[in-house]
Amino acid sequence: MDQFQEFLDTLRHTQVAAPSIEIIFLLALLAICLVFRATRIGLLVAYLFVYRWGWLFIAQTFGQEANTYLSGYAVFGVLVIALTVISMVRASGDR
Repeated sequence: MDQFQEFLDTLRHTQVAAPSIEIIFLLALLAICLVFRATRIGLLVAYLFVYRWGWLFIAQTFGQEANTYLSGYAVFGVLVIALTVISMVRASGDR
């Protein structure tokens, strides 16, 4: 339980700064997705952006213990992407 509390404390007190070029690129991609009414693809783009920064945050913050957290993060991240893609394919077939 101490490790979980330490993890929560780390999340509360850590500041993450993303490079401006990545934020501009993300906003441009999301704007393009909105213009072409590709909202599901826009959600995937936003998810991948947040997923990448979560990965970097875990890798930099936890050092040697990061492998355990990154393994779980990777499993759940891939699971979410797979379920999302399956849902998108099934939804496009319903039209």
